[in-house]
Amino acid sequence: MLKDVISQLDYSHFDQIAVVMFAISFLAIIWGALRLRPEAVERFSSIPIHDHVVDPRKGDQE
Repeated sequence: MLKDVISQLDYSHFDQIAVVMFAISFLAIIWGALRLRPEAVERFSSIPIHDHVVDPRKGDQE
């Protein structure tokens, strides 16, 4: 029965669905990056420089 259901599936639109899902994800990441405050961007950019790990969204609070 499961073989019959799977054999009847039409896979022709899966590639288009995958491209749309990728585009939505990519745009969500870009939108989130553009919404960051300049202070958070500055803290994110200094992460590789500091030995002390700080959450860039919270500052020096622990």
